[in-house]
Amino acid sequence: MLVNKFKIILLFFIIFTSSYAQNLNTNDTIDSILNQNKNHSALTSYVLKKDLKNLEKKLEKNQNIGIRIYGDSHMAADFFPRVIRGYLIRSNSIGFAYPLQPKYQQNLNLVYSYKNFEILNSRNPANAGHNFPLGGIIAKAKIKGAKINLDTTLDKKKFKIGFLFKAKQNTNAFSIKDAKNQSYELRTTQINKWSYKELELDLPLQISALQKDAELGGYFITNKDNNVFLDTIAINGAKSDLWLSWNQTVVKKELGLLHNDLIILAYGSNDALFKGFEKQKFKNNLKKWISILKTYNKNAVIMLISPPTVVQKQGKNYKLAPDFFTIRKALYEVAKEEKTLIFDMHQFMQDSGGKNKWIEQKLSLNDVHLTIKGYELMAKKLLEDLKNIIDY
Repeated sequence: MLVNKFKIILLFFIIFTSSYAQNLNTNDTIDSILNQNKNHSALTSYVLKKDLKNLEKKLEKNQNIGIRIYGDSHMAADFFPRVIRGYLIRSNSIGFAYPLQPKYQQNLNLVYSYKNFEILNSRNPANAGHNFPLGGIIAKAKIKGAKINLDTTLDKKKFKIGFLFKAKQNTNAFSIKDAKNQSYELRTTQINKWSYKELELDLPLQISALQKDAELGGYFITNKDNNVFLDTIAINGAKSDLWLSWNQTVVKKELGLLHNDLIILAYGSNDALFKGFEKQKFKNNLKKWISILKTYNKNAVIMLISPPTVVQKQGKNYKLAPDFFTIRKALYEVAKEEKTLIFDMHQFMQDSGGKNKWIEQKLSLNDVHLTIKGYELMAKKLLEDLKNIIDY
């Protein structure tokens, strides 16, 4: 019995030390690559100096600053955004959050659990024509009594929380119970149209559907006074024109709820992987979306992120996507025309050995995605280059 216990302890020690050593080696790799490439920036700026100076001042004060990232699977797992959130600002709230997270997506500031809800995704062609709000994700109650439990990993628990919701009947749509056992009801102002209501609540919350088919379109979780956040609106498989499938009237109202000082648009991978790419259409749609975002965030700095090396499987091998360099060029053109920043993931990968080297160092997968440590490295490089540009 004692021998068996010793074997278990020894096995645990071997696994632990092996994992620790591997993690240490990976961290050494990240630091080494950053150090080797400190004189090779992957970030280009077309932004006016006064706008960069304003962003610098906001970041220095760390007061009432909002950062939002729109994107695809590179952002949806929150591996890249969490690094930006952890190093660029000292966040004390959530900002916008999906009502529920689709499979393979997460918000590391929140913990979700649910029963008898289905997730509708604007990325799914079967949902075309549905009344999607900002972000394009809906949580729909399959039965009356369906439940969502929502908590935060932040130390702070009390927030002002705005709920976007709708229902088919002019009666209470949802009940909300918070950590202090306070109960509230959400009732639609117009049948089958999106309504919005703000409450002061302590997390965790239990959200219960009072009608079958009642829908939640998102939460806006903020502090009343100093509000510092980085939120992510990203969907696996999203192309740069996904926003066109959302209800534009509702989206514009939602964009007015939270101010953003830095807006990051990280698209291009899926545009390169889908057939029928049209460069001018790609540019026009992206420029139109930037124009809308600027309307509600007049002094915001916009940053484009050009995707990592986009490959697709052909037989047993992976080959560069045919439209990859065309899309990369189009993103640089948009950045120059719209006076934005642009961070080039592919360029940084090339400067640090290329795709195959990243795979060898366990920083990239064989497909278009990076590993968790790869996203950490990429985000740290962005932060390093951004610091050099704004000199804060």
